[in-house]
Amino acid sequence: MSKKKNRPHGHYCKICGEYKANEKFSGKGHAANICKACSSLSAAEKAAAMDMNRLMSFPTRRLSESEKKWLKAKMKDNCPEVADTAKEVYNVCFPHAERNAMKKQLIINKLSFKVHTEVYDRYGDMEIADCLFTIDRKSRILTMTDFHADSGEQSITLDGGKMAKLLRYIVHTLEIFKWEQDYCLNPDEDDLFTDNFFEEDIYVDSLEGKEKALTTEPEDRSSWWVQVEYSNHIVQNTSSYEDYLPERPEELYFTLLEYFEAEEEDI
Repeated sequence: MSKKKNRPHGHYCKICGEYKANEKFSGKGHAANICKACSSLSAAEKAAAMDMNRLMSFPTRRLSESEKKWLKAKMKDNCPEVADTAKEVYNVCFPHAERNAMKKQLIINKLSFKVHTEVYDRYGDMEIADCLFTIDRKSRILTMTDFHADSGEQSITLDGGKMAKLLRYIVHTLEIFKWEQDYCLNPDEDDLFTDNFFEEDIYVDSLEGKEKALTTEPEDRSSWWVQVEYSNHIVQNTSSYEDYLPERPEELYFTLLEYFEAEEEDI
């Protein structure tokens, strides 16, 4: 014999979303599914409460067009609580929406990318990367300065299509504008500052000097940094003091390096 499903006791109020005893409803309220407490609310308060109830139980599955349209409209609701909750729900349902919207607005004008750390090539061999890449969209010039090579600075000029494709790849695929958030870039005070300042016989003869040393980043210690100037006048500066290249910065390094390896093969 199948078990009966447990049903909540009482009557459901569509405003507060609670099941309450029948005596909590008036005759008209019982028929309208509105309890006595909620019936005293203003029309705006009732609408906001109903919206909040729907938002709190909003589905996380693939939304229909009508559900998506309703959710977008509530993000601009006059009630701040409803609007803020709708934005939170939208970010859960569409976690990449903010990034995708930013991608459409960002066009790189200039980029500088410096790497000073160990990397592993496609064969798994470790090598020291100590170079600077620069990209200029207007002149279409890609430059690499290898500080450990005799060749020094090399430059190549890309045609318009290749330059546009490279810059779109950096924004849309590598999402360079989010690197500050995606990677832990702050130096570790214990490992970086204390070890380097006090284990390398650097003498600081006052408490004020020690505090200054611990709060000052050492020069040229970053393993990689990038500066990007976008066409909307936003300037991005990102640097890392980790002793390795994360996935996307490493991908950018090898992508840019391939342009000059291909150039050498053509010679």
